[in-house]
Order: sequence, then structure tokens, then C-alpha cells
Amino acid sequence: MAYPNSDLTIPFATVFTTFLLWFASLTPIRIAQSKQEEGYDNSRPREQYSRLPEWGKRAVAASNNTFEGLCFFSIAVFTYAFSQLSNINDNNNGKNKQVRIAADFFCIAFVILRVIYFPLYWYNLPSFRSFIWLLAILCVVGIFIISFV
Repeated sequence: MAYPNSDLTIPFATVFTTFLLWFASLTPIRIAQSKQEEGYDNSRPREQYSRLPEWGKRAVAASNNTFEGLCFFSIAVFTYAFSQLSNINDNNNGKNKQVRIAADFFCIAFVILRVIYFPLYWYNLPSFRSFIWLLAILCVVGIFIISFV
């Protein structure tokens, strides 16, 4: 079944991809937890975070930041999707095509930037990591802006 507006496939797919990135970001955390003396503490995993080695703590922070970014990104994409409802039957309009291309670009760029973000956090490269974070946030802002064009 296609979306009512098949031009929303890329934005919705990137929301799902970002969710999968967040889910994958849990892997290094679980690895760090399993290397603890007591192993993975399923009864109090968040308490265990404070006892992780530095790389494990950075993995937790990267995962938390990714989840936070997913929230803002999802809201931006859904705002864009709702803004396009009136254009469902008018996809050949040149302006709509330009807006769609811009939205697709921002969505794909966001995912790529989030993939780059992980190792920068894990390996403690704060300046470059902050720059990548800023670019990703600008993608979210861009999606919001084109929602009102």
C-alpha cells in the first residue's frame, strides 16, 4: 500500500531509518554493560550507566542524543507531511517538486550526519561532533521552514 502522497516515501523512510540508528546505538551500551563485573544489570540498567567506562558513558550520551534528535526530526517530517496534504493531486507543479527535493535532501542529510555523529561521540571528538550536530539540527530547521513554503 502506498502512502497517500508517494512523494513522502523518503521522509517517512528516513524517520524509520533514524529509529533503527537509535536502536543500533544501544549495542555499544549493552557491550559496555556486559563487560562490567556484575554483567548486564537488567533490574537497574540506568544505575549501571554511571559505572561504565568512559567510552560506555559516551555511548549512552550518543544514544540519548540520537533519541532526542529522532523526536525533533519526526515532528519536522510529520509537519512537512501535513503541509503537503493539499498538494496530493498536484505533484507536477514545479514549486512542489522543488520543495519535495529540498525535503528529501534535508532528510537524507540528517540520517547521514547522524551516522557520522556516533563515532565522533564514541571517540571523544567534541568540536567536530558539535559541528555535525549543528548541521543535523539545521536540516531539521530546514524541514520545518519548507513546511510553510
